[in-house]
Amino acid sequence: MLKVLDFFNYAKSKSPWIVHFCSGCCSLEMLAAMSPRYDWERYGYIMTPTPRQADIIFITGLVSKKILPALIRTYAQMPEPSYVVAIGACAYDGGPYNDSASVIKNVTEILPADVFVAGCPPRPEAILAGLEEIKEKIKKGEPSAASQGGLWKQMKF
Repeated sequence: MLKVLDFFNYAKSKSPWIVHFCSGCCSLEMLAAMSPRYDWERYGYIMTPTPRQADIIFITGLVSKKILPALIRTYAQMPEPSYVVAIGACAYDGGPYNDSASVIKNVTEILPADVFVAGCPPRPEAILAGLEEIKEKIKKGEPSAASQGGLWKQMKF
């Protein structure tokens, strides 16, 4: 017997809305994934300019101490369940800039990512594979990693 919430999770997984938090060079690979060659719209992914309607936030690039409050504010504006995709080495450990004092070394400790897409920069195929992984989590109704924990709830700015 199909439950109503299972139907909603299935429907939501077919067209997730994405807000893009651009803080680095991996955002150019996002454009490649949107291009006619890979055409992520045929998979149902839609970009939205506002976090208040988004299901997924993309963190593309390094996160500095100065930009961290904006990232947390953007995530906090998203309705639950809201999923996080970290794209590239910079979003995970600072990438080539990890020895800088102003770069957050592991932003996924503060805002846990549901899917990490590895690479510097990652290929568009890898981004689409990461998005398909998120779709499966949405379809199953799994809670997001950031709603389960992370330091972002305790931080005050």
